[in-house]
Amino acid sequence: MKHLALLLSLGVASCGQRADKSSHSRTDAVASASQEMSGPSLFSQERLKPALAQLREKGGTKVLRLEIGPREVVMQAEDPSNAGSVVELHYRDGKVSEAEHATLRGKGQLADNLFDLEDVKLASLPELARLAVERVDPESGSVELVLVRRSLPESDDVRLRVYVKSPRQSGYVDADDSLSPL
Repeated sequence: MKHLALLLSLGVASCGQRADKSSHSRTDAVASASQEMSGPSLFSQERLKPALAQLREKGGTKVLRLEIGPREVVMQAEDPSNAGSVVELHYRDGKVSEAEHATLRGKGQLADNLFDLEDVKLASLPELARLAVERVDPESGSVELVLVRRSLPESDDVRLRVYVKSPRQSGYVDADDSLSPL
């Protein structure tokens, strides 16, 4: 009976050590792989500036909507070769996709909704992103998306909305085209 109890206790202790060790290795491997796959974010000026330059080259500067995510920028702009028509371009992994025709919705006029991308001070985006995280959840928050567009019909002004996600609390911060928080 003593031998059986001793064997059981050794087996349980051994199982606990093996499970703990393999669990630790798996966690480290997943964290390492996730970090390698993620790379630098497009919210940094070093990555955003060349992305916007490539998008401008293909899609012009008369923009309807710009969505900046950590890994992709999506731009809807007036087709430079066909006024009154909108194309959508995607920037990902250093490349801009071929222009796709975008379907317009809503009652407003396209010209009223367009803005010049050059007028939006996106050089300050990293600071605005940090401020948004500070305001929403400084402990666990991360910027998920930045949306740039006119805020019609409420206002003719171009606005940015920085969406922050967090396990505890998600939210957003609005800013004007000079990236001053509202």
